[in-house]
Amino acid sequence: MLTSTSSPSQRVRELFSRARLVLLDFDGPVCDLFAQRSAPGIARRLCERIGPDGLHRAGIDAGVTDPLAVLIATHRADPGDESGRGLAVRKLLAEEETLAAATAAPTPGAVPLMERLVTAGKLLGVASNNCAPAIRAHLLRHGLIAHFTDPDRPGDGHRIVGRHDDPDLMKPHPYALEALLRATGTAPGDGVMIGDSPNDALAAAEAGVRFIGVHPDAAKRDALRDAGAEHLVDSVHELVAAVS
Repeated sequence: MLTSTSSPSQRVRELFSRARLVLLDFDGPVCDLFAQRSAPGIARRLCERIGPDGLHRAGIDAGVTDPLAVLIATHRADPGDESGRGLAVRKLLAEEETLAAATAAPTPGAVPLMERLVTAGKLLGVASNNCAPAIRAHLLRHGLIAHFTDPDRPGDGHRIVGRHDDPDLMKPHPYALEALLRATGTAPGDGVMIGDSPNDALAAAEAGVRFIGVHPDAAKRDALRDAGAEHLVDSVHELVAAVS
């Protein structure tokens, strides 16, 4: 049982020991997706694709540095547009993320964390706002896809839920987490989410899944705490040590 007198490492260890399903955000806990192909550069190319009229219609500043912000604003400007700018942005962002995945190195500690969790009998899943093809590409490249694949089913990466075509279903919406809970027959109380952003923490709370926030930056950990995260560490290596 989690107690207020437990140390942070003890509380994380207890969370893992109770969990059946461990959900991972992708960019951050699993890899640094945009280390080589920068997010601001991708945002700039998305803005170039939709052009000045599209930027004006979506209320986007041409200096935006977050590709997902471009995606969301474009979608909300034309929510029913399935053939114009919205579709073009979705397709280009998926292509850019998949290219980025080809150069992204695993986050230090991520591989041993996955291996220890699987050895401990845990199911692993990815719940991400990045596209599923990019996630699969990274996991395949580093020989990790089997950790997210049901052995009795053909194909790769059954326990991967990436960005929905409807950006409103991205985290902080709990869609991805709830989809993985249903797919694995896991009760929310038997799941743990590892993430590095307030949106991860909010999605976990909405889904009823316990949450562990991980970030090396103290200000980012404060933001996670403000979003309701109770369990915080500054590196994935701390999580490796907590898996018995």
